[in-house]
Amino acid sequence: MYYVSRAGGVLAAAALLVAAWFSIHLARADFEFRLRAPDGVARALALEPGNTEYLAFRALQVEYDGGDARPLLARAAELNPLSSAPRIRLGLDAEQRGDFSTAEKWLLEAARIDRQFEPRWTLANFYFRRENRGEFWKWMRAALEISYGDRRPAFDLCWQVSSDADEILSRVIPSRREVLAAYLGWLLETHRPQAAAPVALKLAAAGNAADRPLLLASDDALLEADDVASSLALWKLLGLAAPDGVYRGNFEAPAVGAGFDWRWQEIPGVVHREIDQPRTMHRISLSGRQPESCELLRQMVAVKTGARYRLSWDAGTARMESPTGIEWRIADQRAAVGNGHAEVDFTAPSDLVILKLVYQRPSGQVRAEGDVELWGIAVNPRGE
Repeated sequence: MYYVSRAGGVLAAAALLVAAWFSIHLARADFEFRLRAPDGVARALALEPGNTEYLAFRALQVEYDGGDARPLLARAAELNPLSSAPRIRLGLDAEQRGDFSTAEKWLLEAARIDRQFEPRWTLANFYFRRENRGEFWKWMRAALEISYGDRRPAFDLCWQVSSDADEILSRVIPSRREVLAAYLGWLLETHRPQAAAPVALKLAAAGNAADRPLLLASDDALLEADDVASSLALWKLLGLAAPDGVYRGNFEAPAVGAGFDWRWQEIPGVVHREIDQPRTMHRISLSGRQPESCELLRQMVAVKTGARYRLSWDAGTARMESPTGIEWRIADQRAAVGNGHAEVDFTAPSDLVILKLVYQRPSGQVRAEGDVELWGIAVNPRGE
């Protein structure tokens, strides 16, 4: 019994010695590796030849020195059959050497074992460089389906391959709301309102409230591009009433501040208020320190080219001399704003006209000071 106990103790001690040696061995390798010096990493790799992290880093050092890192990367790929990183690097190395079939093999294998973004994105770029449109579309769509972060480089690449907006939307852009929103934002940033229209309509159909500011900005861009049909369709998808002549002619709630709604800018000396007593109306107060000429209000009005219309309104002024210097401008017509009901006829030069309220200091007068109130603004076909 004594001998058995003694033998067990010897075995336990031996096991502890082995564990201690192994720990020291690993610690030494880790110490050498953390120095990041080429000779230190090489010593760490000699101590731990199966460590894929050491292999990958040593491969970078060899590449930087102009050496051949393929054996190191191939060993890393062999040791880790589920890692795409060494396969991607082997593929890109083969491409750089002009061995495109080997490059494609490695990159496809990376995408097969790793269904994340980087392998798909790398393949899309590879096929872009090879001018293989079919495979480019396939892998770019696959990449965008799981994409995150800044997607603008992907959209840039797509438009380098094709300037056909319909082709890009149908073949590449997935129906993921996040991707549609990112793509729509990119189209607006790069001033492509015609391409933005179907994307905006598709995104609006998803009905996510978080997209509303972007969709209203899209509606503005469509109006500026004179795409009345798309802007109206988008407006309705946003749950807004189709404008019948002037939208919110009495400035009733709710205000939208974009699209077909009233808009105004912050101008020194000018204060805007939408009020509801004794009626819903808009009050503009001029302090006398406003610019000599400025735009006070603006609205885009959908009409029909060549048709005759009548702009009508009601107004009241307080503490303002006559003439006020305030007037409506629409098509080629101007009409002064004073007290009471007034109207002016015009012919629509296009399917979209801008209705503007402007202030211009009358000659010989000081700048106006006081309030003007507006309500009952309408644009109707003449004769109604």
